[in-house]
Amino acid sequence: MKSFLPLVLALAWLSSAGAAEPKPIAATVGKEFEIRLESDSSTGCQWLLAKPLDDKLLKQTGKTYERPRAPRSTVGFEVLTYKPLAKGKTTISLKFDRLWEKARAPLHVTNVVVVISGPD
Repeated sequence: MKSFLPLVLALAWLSSAGAAEPKPIAATVGKEFEIRLESDSSTGCQWLLAKPLDDKLLKQTGKTYERPRAPRSTVGFEVLTYKPLAKGKTTISLKFDRLWEKARAPLHVTNVVVVISGPD
């Protein structure tokens, strides 16, 4: 059974133009955590890594989509799961974009700072 850090970060639509970055996440080596991001699957977009992860510190272990709860809404959540591998500080750079459209700027971007401590 997976052990999830009781920390879930819910981010609203963040754009590169003036939106405040989320607060840093405090994580522990070996304890998975989730980042929940609003996502509208009707746009064909999804949350993608804008820059590669520091694979010495973090590993992405999952990605799921939660459907909208409101009957007529198209906005659900993408849930990204990460496992800290070692102590340190890193940034998860994400973009909300279409895989096939490389020539334009992403619709939304955000950077999530993760501070990883050792196990207790």
